[in-house]
Amino acid sequence: MHLFGLNWQLQETEGYAFENGQVKSDATATNAVTALSTENRVYFQENNTIDTGEVDVGRRAVQDVPPGTFWRSQLFIDQPQSLKFNISVQRGALVGVYGRKGLPPTHTQYDFVELLDGSRLIAKEKRGLVEVEGAARKARSVNVHEAEFIRYLDSGTWHLAFYNDGKNTEQVSYNTIIIDTLTECPHNCHGNGDCRSGTCHCFPGFLGPDCSRAACPVLCSGNGQYSRGRCLCYSGWKGTECDVPSNQCIDIHCSGHGICIMGTCACNTGYKGDNCEEVDCLDPSCSSHGVCIHGECHCNPGWGGNNCEILKTMCPDQCSGHGTYQTESGTCTCDANWTGPDCSIGTLHASSHPHL
Repeated sequence: MHLFGLNWQLQETEGYAFENGQVKSDATATNAVTALSTENRVYFQENNTIDTGEVDVGRRAVQDVPPGTFWRSQLFIDQPQSLKFNISVQRGALVGVYGRKGLPPTHTQYDFVELLDGSRLIAKEKRGLVEVEGAARKARSVNVHEAEFIRYLDSGTWHLAFYNDGKNTEQVSYNTIIIDTLTECPHNCHGNGDCRSGTCHCFPGFLGPDCSRAACPVLCSGNGQYSRGRCLCYSGWKGTECDVPSNQCIDIHCSGHGICIMGTCACNTGYKGDNCEEVDCLDPSCSSHGVCIHGECHCNPGWGGNNCEILKTMCPDQCSGHGTYQTESGTCTCDANWTGPDCSIGTLHASSHPHL
C-alpha cells in the first residue's frame, strides 16, 4: 500500500459502516488512509477512494460518498450468472456505477457502466433503525430513489465502483440478487426487467414486452451516455438530452429565421447558427474588405458602406481627397484646379506645365 503522507481526519458525520440495520462508528485513523472498523470488516479510505472490500451477494452495503470520490467494493462470483443490482440514491444525486472483472474500474476502463440521476428515478420512502453513539436506536424515514438493472457476470472477482459526480455528499446503497430464468425472455428484457415464466416484468420507468422503451424521461433520454456534466449522444441522435433524431432540427421553426431541411436549418439572409438564432451580416464576407461582428461589418481601412463594398475615395463625403464636404448641402467644395460632384476631375491645362 502506498503512503502519501496525508493526514486524514475522520469526521463523525461521514464514513460510517452500516451493518444489520445499525451504524457502527468505531474508527481508527492512520497517516495515509482512514480505517473504518466494524466487528468483522475493515473499510479503508484513500485519496478520492473509499474501499469496503468484498461484499457477499444478497447483502446490502451502504456508504456516504463525498463528491468526486469513488466508493469501491468487490463481488466474488463462483459461477457465471445474471445478477440484478438494486441501487438506492438520494434525490438530486448524480452517480456513475462502474463494473470491471479482475481490476478496479476507472472512468475510461470498465466492462459495464450505468449512470444514475436521482431526480429522475422512482422515489420510495423507507424506514430504518439508526443508532447514534450514546443514544438509543430511533426510527427515521428516508426518501430514496431506486434504480435496478441486470448484468451477466462471468465467474471471478468483480470490482464495483460508485462515483459521486455531484456537489454534495450522497448516501448510496446497493445489493445484488441472483437471477435464474433470465434467458427465457426476449432479449433478456434488455436488463430493464425481471423474467418470470418467459414474461418480462419491467422495472419502474420501462415499458414494452421486452422492457426496451422508457416510460419516463431518463438520463440522456436513453440515447446517449452521461459524462462530466453533459450527454454524449449515440449515432442518430442529437440535442442536449439526446432526444432529437439526427434527421430533425432541434428547433423545427429555426427561430423564425429559416427553414428546416433534413435536420439542418437553412437560415435566411442576415441570420446564422444551428437554429438561425444569431444575427449575421447581409454579406457575411463583408465584400472581402472587412469582418462581420454581431451582425455588423467592420471595414478595413480605405473601405466603407454597410457591406464594405465602397472604396472610400469614391465616397461623396471624401470628395476624392480634393475638396471639402458640406454636410448641410451634401455637396463638395472642390480645391483649386479640381471640379465635379466629387472633385474627381482635374482642370489644370497642359500648357500650364511646359515641361509636360
